[in-house]
Amino acid sequence: IAFANDPLNLLAVSGVLNHRKGDSDTATWLPPNKGYRCQFVARQVAVKHRYDLWTTQPEQDAMVRVLSACP
Repeated sequence: IAFANDPLNLLAVSGVLNHRKGDSDTATWLPPNKGYRCQFVARQVAVKHRYDLWTTQPEQDAMVRVLSACP
């Protein structure tokens, strides 16, 4: 219940983007707005850390790749 209602985990997006993302992870989907990718991935990392969630190696590689290019 805490995970599903955590404001850090909730993000208002259009129905089309939500449908496109589905249950994809960072390795298979990133926001089309490239200027938002750093914030998006940083939020994912924060949520996964807070709830001790796992990542696949491809997802972790994608997170590192995105965050390495952030200011």
